[in-house]
Amino acid sequence: MSLLARTFSILRFYWKQLLTASASAAIYAVFSGMLIWMAGPLLMTLFQVEQVPGLPQSSVEIHRPLEVAADSSVTEGFVAGVTSSIENLKATMKSWVNDIVGAENRRDTLFRFCWLILFVALVKNFFLYLQGFFMAYVQQSVVRFFRERLFAKYQRLSLDYFHRRRTGQILSRVTNDVLVLNESIDIGFNYLVTDSISVVVFFSFLVILSWKLTLISLFILPVVFGFVWFIGKKLRKYSERTQERMADVNSVLEESINNIRIVKAFSMENFEIKKFFAATLNYFRSLLRMTRIRHLASPINDTLATLAGIVILLYAGTRIISGGGELDAGDFMTYVIAMFSMIKPVKSLSQIHIRIQEGLAAAERIFSVIDAEEKVTNLPQAREIAHFRQAITYENVSFSYNGSDKVVDGVSFEVRVGEVVALVGPSGGGKSTLLDLLPRFYDPQQGSISIDGINIRNLKLESLRGLMGIVTQETFLFNDSVRNNIAYGQNGIGLENVIEAARMANAHSFIEKMEDGYDTLVGNRGVRLSGGQRQRLAIARALLKNPQILIFDEATSALDTESEVLVQDAINRLMVGRTALVVAHRLSTIKNADRILVIDRGRIVQCGTHDELVEKEGLYRRLHQMQFRDQ
Repeated sequence: MSLLARTFSILRFYWKQLLTASASAAIYAVFSGMLIWMAGPLLMTLFQVEQVPGLPQSSVEIHRPLEVAADSSVTEGFVAGVTSSIENLKATMKSWVNDIVGAENRRDTLFRFCWLILFVALVKNFFLYLQGFFMAYVQQSVVRFFRERLFAKYQRLSLDYFHRRRTGQILSRVTNDVLVLNESIDIGFNYLVTDSISVVVFFSFLVILSWKLTLISLFILPVVFGFVWFIGKKLRKYSERTQERMADVNSVLEESINNIRIVKAFSMENFEIKKFFAATLNYFRSLLRMTRIRHLASPINDTLATLAGIVILLYAGTRIISGGGELDAGDFMTYVIAMFSMIKPVKSLSQIHIRIQEGLAAAERIFSVIDAEEKVTNLPQAREIAHFRQAITYENVSFSYNGSDKVVDGVSFEVRVGEVVALVGPSGGGKSTLLDLLPRFYDPQQGSISIDGINIRNLKLESLRGLMGIVTQETFLFNDSVRNNIAYGQNGIGLENVIEAARMANAHSFIEKMEDGYDTLVGNRGVRLSGGQRQRLAIARALLKNPQILIFDEATSALDTESEVLVQDAINRLMVGRTALVVAHRLSTIKNADRILVIDRGRIVQCGTHDELVEKEGLYRRLHQMQFRDQ
C-alpha cells in the first residue's frame, strides 16, 4: 500500500462523518454558485438593461448583440450540437430564476430577489456549519487515533529502542508530526470537496455563458498545475528537514528541564541557552526555506489566474463594446463574477498537493514508529505462570546491545526459591544487564533463561513480570500523589494497605509530616522528595505488589548513610520469605546473601558466600579491601 493510501485509509473509520461533511460541502458550493448566477438577472432588474420576464416592455431602447451569420460548416456537426445544447441550458436556467422572482413591477421583483438571496444565504451557511463541524470531528479523531497508536506502540517497544533515540525526537512524533499530518488532512479534505465543487459550478457557468471565452482560459492551466507539482516535490523534502529540526528543539528543551539541577550546579545556564538558541535557529532557517517555497506558489498562481482573467475580460469586453459579443450585460456581469470567484478555490486546490506532500513527510515518520520491530513480544503459545516454586536458571546466556560487543558472555547460574543471590563487580561488567534479561526488558542473543524449567520466552510478559518487584538505583515516580505512586498498577486498593506497605518500607513517618500526607503530590519524577524518600516509596510500591521474586539494582548506592540504613532495613524486611537478586555496589549490604556472583567483563569469575570469597585471592577480595581499607 502506498504511503498516501495508507495515511488516508484511517478515514474509513469515520466515513459517516466524512460523508456528511462532504455532502454539506457540496450543497454549500452549489448554493454559493446560485448567488453568483443571480448577479446577472439582479443587474437587469435594477437597471432595466433588458426586458425582464413578467414586466411591461421598457421604453428604453436596448442594444442587442448583432446576429452573426453562421457558416454552414460550423453550424453542422458536433460543435453546432454542443452550442445549441449549451444555449438551451442557459435559457432554461435563466427562465428558472425569472419564474421565481418575476413580478408585475420592478419593486416586487426586487423584493423577491432579496427573499431568494436571504434564503440561499441561510441554507448555504447552515451547510457550511455542518461541513465545518463534522470535518473537525474527523480531523480530531485522526489526531487522537495516531497519538493513541504511537503511545501504545511506545509501550510495546523494548528498551533498546529508547536508548538509541533522544526523548525530544520521541515526543515530536506524538506532538508536532501528528499536527502536521492533521493540517494536511484539513487541507486535503476540508477544502477538497468544497473547492472542487465550487470550481466545477463556476466553470460550468463560464461554459454555459460562453464556451469560447472559457476555452481561451484553459491554455494557462497546464502551466499552473505543472508549477504546483514542482513546488510540492520541493516542499516534501524541506518539510522532512523542518520536522527533524523541531525534534531537535524538543530534545534540547526536554533534556535541559530534566537535568536542571545539574545545569545549575555546573553554572551551565548560558551554555544551555546557547544550545537551545542554536537549535531554534536551525529550525527557523529550515522553516524559512520551506515557507519561502510554500508562499512562492500562491502569488505566482494568483498572478497566472489574474492574467487569464484580464485576457478574457479584454477579449469579451472589447467585443461587447464593438457590438459583436454573444453576451448581454447581465450574462457578462455573471461571467466576470464567476470567473473571479473561481480564482480563490483554484488557488486553494493548487495548495492541496503542496500541503499533502508536507503531511506525507510527517506520515512517513509516524509510520516508521508504528512499523518499528517489537523485539520483545508474547509468542503465540505463551502461557501464564502464577507461582514460582523451584528455581531461576541462566544457561549459557550472552547478550550484546550493538550486536558485536558482548556485555554478557556465556553466563550460567541458578537461583533457587527463597535464595538471596548478589551480583557484584566493576562498573560496566554486565550486572544490571543480567537482571534486565530476567523480566525480558531485552532478550539474549544466545542461551536461555527459565523459571521452573519453562523458558521465559514461552511465558506471557504480563504474567512473568507479575512475579517480580523491581527497585533500581534511579527511582521513577510519577507527578501524582504519594498514595497513587505506592499503589501504582493496583486500582481500587485501600488506603490501609498503602499505609501498611509504607510502614514496612520505613516511609510512613516522613509521609505523615507532609502537608497533605498521602495525598501530597511528589512533583515531576519525585523532585519534591529526597533520594532516600523516593527509594522508600519505591520499596513500598514493591511491597504492596507482594512479588515472589525481587530485583534490586544498586538500590542504596546513591544514598547517604542515614538513608541507606533506613532503606536497607526496608529491603531486608521486603526480602523475608522471597527470592531476591541483588546488584550491590556497597559490599556491606550483601554480607548475608546466600551466594555472591562476582561479574567481570560479562562473565562470572567467582562464586561463593561473603566469608568464602574474602578468604580467596581474587576480584572480590580486592574490592572488599578497597572499600574497607580504613577499617
